Amino acid sequence: MRRALALLGLVLVVAGVAGYFAIVLAVPALVPYVRNHALPSWLLVGAGLALSLLALRRGGAGRWTARIALGTGVGLAGLFAVFLYVLLAVPGADGPRLGAPAPDWALADQTGRTVRLADFRGAPLLLVFYRGHW
Repeated sequence: MRRALALLGLVLVVAGVAGYFAIVLAVPALVPYVRNHALPSWLLVGAGLALSLLALRRGGAGRWTARIALGTGVGLAGLFAVFLYVLLAVPGADGPRLGAPAPDWALADQTGRTVRLADFRGAPLLLVFYRGHW
């Protein structure tokens, strides 16, 4: 019983981590949402670790199986956490202070004519910036 419980725990950990990547690769449109909301994957990983820990705490045969399953699960969970929260972390960037005038810049409009921000000084102007996902 201990071996089965430990192996089920390991399967849940692997399913949580692999499921995250399966969704990200299968449905690219969900990448921003799944990247920012990995809770379902973490729930599977947590349940798997709990089962492996329970198997280790129970008496009987299969102690090594439970230890290996728990160690492997903790290692996978750690790698998953490093991937999500260290490798994918976007560094902060300093912007202009609040109320500071915008620096001048130039862009081409839809006809190819160069338009500068300074051309609109003194006139009402609304600038909209989209964050985007990449």
